[in-house]
Amino acid sequence: MENKKLSVQKSILWNSVGSLIYLATQWLITILVVRLAGVDAAGNLALAMSVGNLMYSIALFGMRNFQVSDIAEEYRNGVYIASRLITCFVSVIIGTVYVLCMSYTAEQRWCIGIYCVFKASEALYDVYAGISQKVWRMDYIGKSWVIKGICTFVAFCGVLYLTKNIVFAILAMTIVSFVVILIYDIPKNREIAEISVLWKGKEIASLLYKCIPLLVYSMLTTAIATIPRLILEKICGSYALGIYGSVAAPTMIVQMGASYIYSPFITLFAERYHHKDKRGFWIAFRNCFLAIAVLSVCAMIGGKLLGHWGLMLLYGKEVAVHEALLLPLIAATILTAILWLFCGILTAVREFKGLIVGNVAAVLFSAVCSFVLIPKMEMQGATIALIIALGNFLLYFIRMFVQKLEREINRWEKI
Repeated sequence: MENKKLSVQKSILWNSVGSLIYLATQWLITILVVRLAGVDAAGNLALAMSVGNLMYSIALFGMRNFQVSDIAEEYRNGVYIASRLITCFVSVIIGTVYVLCMSYTAEQRWCIGIYCVFKASEALYDVYAGISQKVWRMDYIGKSWVIKGICTFVAFCGVLYLTKNIVFAILAMTIVSFVVILIYDIPKNREIAEISVLWKGKEIASLLYKCIPLLVYSMLTTAIATIPRLILEKICGSYALGIYGSVAAPTMIVQMGASYIYSPFITLFAERYHHKDKRGFWIAFRNCFLAIAVLSVCAMIGGKLLGHWGLMLLYGKEVAVHEALLLPLIAATILTAILWLFCGILTAVREFKGLIVGNVAAVLFSAVCSFVLIPKMEMQGATIALIIALGNFLLYFIRMFVQKLEREINRWEKI
């Protein structure tokens, strides 16, 4: 097997470039759907994405950070893959039950159901990406994201252009995503690691049991941002959600861009924590945080200077008149990105209890504030509710992070 590791810098570069290309194509999809099929179709897609992201959390089961920080190789690759197949199947079943129980239109139900399958394909790929990351072959991850991004974009937009049917477009994107996994991701990972699926019941059960706190945390983290959108749709309708989702789409570049910066660092944090390398740990944290800070500052400046022009160029006047939504949404995505960094580090150092407690509080803030603010402020109320929830969450996490590291560093110094 080929096992030529890349440097941390090259790994970050490959992961960031590939992931940003994939993000850009997914973002363009949310823009072009307005041009190709109208705001109502965009609203249905935004609704499907909101529900699909919750199901995605179930499919991921919080396992990625656990997997890439499993330095002692407590579980084999095949067990991770088998576990992910199970969680993907469960997520699709839960998503199907959800849409059948809710009072959605037939088109909304099909959009949500198929989009849940699409997110399951992303979750399935994620476990193979974890294998590549663990052996520092993130060039495979970057190349996969590029292939997947271009192919799913072409499939979605091509089918939507020809049929004007959002359901068919999501279905085409889903099929292509699975095909890329079969013809690229699995063969490439087979070159660098043993990836035969291992149906070892006890090991799978043990892994899933250990990841339950991470699943709960992941679902809660997703719910923090999803709840305001679902409440907005119920109170103001799918048109308002379509507008809101369209303005929010460009801001996701900041959030996902930050995640692509810190994701390779999770393995590095785990390695240095495992080896009790105090100085190396803090250097990694400083570099990672500074990179996210620079990205955030650029995003706020860009939103202020180019916000109206960008929304007009991408969507036209119908969406651009709501430019006041943009800067608060950018602020919310910055808070989310910073929180993801702290969550990743706390996962690497196996601090699970605090993750759940903080997320529960943030979800409650998100729900209560949404019900209070959205009827009064409509779309802007959804963002303000999210910022309040994230702000309180961040303060709690910073305190917990500092206390955890102080305890551990003091323990290292006594050894």
